[in-house]
Amino acid sequence: MKLVIWTFIALLGAMLPANAQDYLLFCNNPEKIRMPGVVADAKLIGGRTYTIFFHYRNGTSGRAPLVVAFQGSKNKPLNIAVRKGIGDARTDPSVAGRQAMARFLSGAQRHYRGKGGARFAIGLKPLQVASGIMTVRADQDTRLRIYYRHGRWTVPGARAVAVAAPRREVQIALTADSKRQTFRIGQPVAGMSKHMDGAYGLVYTFRVAAPPGRRVRVSFSPRGGKSGMVGSINGLLRQSGIVPAASWKVFCEAVAGRNGVNMTTSPFGGVFYPVELVFQLL
Repeated sequence: MKLVIWTFIALLGAMLPANAQDYLLFCNNPEKIRMPGVVADAKLIGGRTYTIFFHYRNGTSGRAPLVVAFQGSKNKPLNIAVRKGIGDARTDPSVAGRQAMARFLSGAQRHYRGKGGARFAIGLKPLQVASGIMTVRADQDTRLRIYYRHGRWTVPGARAVAVAAPRREVQIALTADSKRQTFRIGQPVAGMSKHMDGAYGLVYTFRVAAPPGRRVRVSFSPRGGKSGMVGSINGLLRQSGIVPAASWKVFCEAVAGRNGVNMTTSPFGGVFYPVELVFQLL
């Protein structure tokens, strides 16, 4: 994939119950917009919670809005709860993705009601990127459509990939005999789309077991392209700068409590997988 997506859903585990009704809709096909039209179209089942991840670059020579639209029944007002993070249009994909995630984490859930549904627009100039992450729950079956300029037709190759249970929990044990553990985000997972490499848009919660009172350092390295990291450490939001490919950066140091250290993160838009993490007992 050319524009990998680091989208972070750091507090999603705290915001939503982990159940079979959680779904991820990965919207990045095609990743480059070359003509007006619909780039993602999906049906959302009423009462289910969806995480919608999108990341598109305007590859046309024109300027027009990219619109994320939700439409319910024509005969019934749509009630929809949305927690959204949409970055400003930028030419740097990683900066757009990081801003989208920061807005998502700091924003409140809002409720929309109306016969016309709900729509969110991002104005795009040539080469600019629209990046966003949203959680959505509607009271009825709802149609999601993401389109550039207009929604009169679907562009070739457009699709949204649905992933059930888009979360992973990883146990990390640090001891005096094993002070350093690594984990690689971006490994293929059986049964998932090869295009996604088994990781895009998924939420990773790391349960780090360590002796109480000892400091734990978490470092990361984007192995294929520049990246930053956004995450929560024991419930507190942290954010790194953007670092070059194959470089290493300390993300945080935290003192282990009775329950160790808990870290939640997920890739955000604008980088290349895989990303390697190192957990170290200091």
